[in-house]
This record gives sequence, structure tokens and C-alpha cells, in this order.
Amino acid sequence: MSNSQELADAINHRKPARIPYTIECTRETSERLWQYLGLPNDSDLIKYFECNHFDSLWRGIGKGFTLPERMERLKPASSDVRVDIWGIKREQVQAGDARYWEISESPLAKCETVADIENYDWPTIDDVVFPDLPDGFDLADWKKDKFVMDMSYICPFGVPWAMRGMENLMMDLYLNPEIVEAIVRKVEEYTLSCLEAVLKKYPGAIDMVGCGDDYGTQNGLLIAPDAIQKFFMPSLKRHYELAARHGVGGYHHCCGAIFEIIPMMIDAGVQVLNPIQTSAKGMSPVELKTDILLALYS
Repeated sequence: MSNSQELADAINHRKPARIPYTIECTRETSERLWQYLGLPNDSDLIKYFECNHFDSLWRGIGKGFTLPERMERLKPASSDVRVDIWGIKREQVQAGDARYWEISESPLAKCETVADIENYDWPTIDDVVFPDLPDGFDLADWKKDKFVMDMSYICPFGVPWAMRGMENLMMDLYLNPEIVEAIVRKVEEYTLSCLEAVLKKYPGAIDMVGCGDDYGTQNGLLIAPDAIQKFFMPSLKRHYELAARHGVGGYHHCCGAIFEIIPMMIDAGVQVLNPIQTSAKGMSPVELKTDILLALYS
């Protein structure tokens, strides 16, 4: 049974040949595993553990979409600083043995009005260059044993809080809701148009599209469920509905204790939730299955 068939069977509620599983870890964890298992550095742990995995169209064709002119304009002066397409700056920090990129500047932090938000230098689909399939690349042949997912475009919560700053956005939810709505709207103008362009340009190439927004802590939600429903779920749903019209499923990465919002995520079009963080409060798989089925079908 192929990797792609096992994933497809599980996602479509058919009994798979085995329960799909995968591995994702930091570089530091990978290094410890290589040492413990006696493997050469940079060994493929997915292959070693015979994991299931999602493939990437961009990896398959050897290049991804770019925003060359915008990124040249936003290029930082120092190699110790990264700036993404949204203008969010990150710098490397040390935490124990680990190093990671931490947000050091949120470009909308000082905005005071909706006009300030709308006048920001937002990315647009006109900035994006989508690569053509290479000459001789047989998409159907390449994809026949793969399950392809794209996580590039859906982010109604993650990008807004990073652009505004987490503390600012949390206060805005209750003091300046029009600011939150404006940021989510401007983010969606870019992400939804790009998602549509990708689905049209590469028909049949992608099986699932995903979002990586985290709403949970170890013991509960970052935000009240009604605020999540009001400000972020409508945008999430529009992305997944667009994907569904192209026969593409919805995937969501979300850590933490998010049991309260799983039904609304399902309603928005989420078919796969990863991870189910069983160490978080209320995230027992048995209880989740029972409670969610009761909520959905009672």
C-alpha cells in the first residue's frame, strides 16, 4: 500500500492498511536522533521510520513561487535579520541548545486607524511569480504515488497577530475590533487570490491546502471561542470552500487545548487536524471523538 493511498483512505474515512503516522522535529532533535540511532548526519528520518508524509509541488518541480521585486525592496541590511513578504522582521535568538527566529518588529504595531492599516504596503498577487512546470515534467507520473499539500496561503490569525504584535491584537479584539477586521481582510485579499491562482494554474496537482494558525495553549484557548468564530473562522472557511470547489481538501495544524473550537473548524472545512496534542487539557482522543460526534450529530 502506498504512502498516498494510506493518507487518502484515512482522510476519506476508509479503513487504511495501517494508521498513517509521520515525524516532524527541530534540527536539534534530528541531530540527537541521528546520534542515538547511529545514523549519518542529514539522514532522512521519514524514510528510516517508514513514515507517511505530504509531498510539495514546489519540491517536485524544483522551485516555488517568488515575489522578487517586493523582496528586493524589503531586503534587510543585515544577514542576521530576516524580513518576510508581510514586512515582519525576525532575528535569531538562543534558547538553551536551540536557535530559532523570533519576531523582532511587527510592521503594524504603531497603526492607530483602519486607514493606517489600509495604507500599508501590502503584498498583492501582482507581486507574485508562479513558476511554470519544467519542460518534460510529467505531473501525472510524478504525482501517482504522492499526496501533495500546500501550506503557503491560509493564515487569517497567524499573520495578523505577527503583523500587529500579539499583545496589540489581543487588546484590539475588544477595544478596536475594526482594526482586527481590517487586517484580516487585507491578508485575505492576498492569500485568497493566490490560492485561487495556484489551484487554477496547477489543476489536479494539489490534494490538500493547509493553515498553520495556532489557537491553543497547554490548558485552553488563546482567545475566547466567540472571538475566534467572529474574526477568523469566516476567512478560514472562504479559503477551504474555494479549495473544495477545486476538489482539494482542508488541513489545519493547530497545537494545544483547542477542543472547544474543533466543531467550528470542521464547519469551516477542516478535514485533517494535526496534531491532536494529547498532553494538552481536554485533548484525549477517545473523549474528543465521543464529544465531537455527539456535538455534530445529536
